[in-house]
Parts: sequence; C-alpha cells; structure tokens
Amino acid sequence: MASKNKKIVETQLGRSLRSKVEVASSCHYNLPAVIKVPSNLDDGTPFPTSYWLTCPMYNKKVGSLESQGLIKELDKQLNENKDLNQQWTERQKSYEEERNRENINKENLINPTGGVGGAKESIKCLHSHLADELATNKNIIGKIVIESVGGFNCEEPCVDENYNKNIKWKSKW
Repeated sequence: MASKNKKIVETQLGRSLRSKVEVASSCHYNLPAVIKVPSNLDDGTPFPTSYWLTCPMYNKKVGSLESQGLIKELDKQLNENKDLNQQWTERQKSYEEERNRENINKENLINPTGGVGGAKESIKCLHSHLADELATNKNIIGKIVIESVGGFNCEEPCVDENYNKNIKWKSKW
C-alpha cells in the first residue's frame, strides 16, 4: 500500500495499521473505502476478516443499522428464507476458502475460521458483509445493507489533503 493510502486509512480508522493491507474498494473521492487484510497480521495473530470497512460514512450508517436490530432481523430472515440462506451460506464457504488459499505454503500460521467476519452460524457484523460486497460484489447481506443505506454520498472527502480528518466532512442520511 502506498504511504499516501496508508496515511488516509490510518486517519479514517483513527489508529495505526497492524499489518500491510491493500485498498480493495474506493469511494467517489477516490479515497479507500475497504481494505484487504491478510489472514494473519504482522505479529501472526489470525484475522478472520479479509475485507475491512474504512469509510467513515458507511461505518456510521451501518452502526446505526446494527443498533436498530438489523442483524437480528436478517438472522431471522436467514432462518425463514431458503434462497437467502443458501446465498449467504455459499458466500460464507467461498469467503473462508478464498482466505485460506492465501495461507497455502505459509508455515507457522494459524488459519482463522468461519466465513465473513469469522461468523459461523449468524451474520455477526454488517460492516464485514458490506466491506465484502464493496470489494467482491459477492455478498447478499452486503447488498441488502447497501439497499438500506444507499451509496457514497459525502459532500466533502473525509480526509483532507494533509491526511487529517476533514472538519467539513459530513454525509447525508
């Protein structure tokens, strides 16, 4: 990752990165929105989330959906809707397979388990599903989240030209 993008992501997240990452998706201002994280961080810690949402707008909106109970509602729909459950299950399996392929021939690493965000039996985290959808266009739960919150709509970039949080930044809801 270029040092420019690294600085932008660290500003978006408000902390230092714990591993080398790459930008997997960008917003309408060409700023990172999703990063691809290795399955083991630089210190060897297993990390089950391949795609991490960095976009402050989406983080804020998705946090609101989670606090309103959307995970519980979608888990209920997974139990009631066989087609939705099948699509979710297929992505959980393919996500884990894609992540585990990266560790082939790497010694002394522990493979994280589970699908999107490490989940095995429930959705667990809408942020992870949205990040996966933005990066791969393969995640039915991420598609539902986008339908719920809309696309990128910030009026100003979240990070300014000096890699600081943009004090003018805001998003529409």
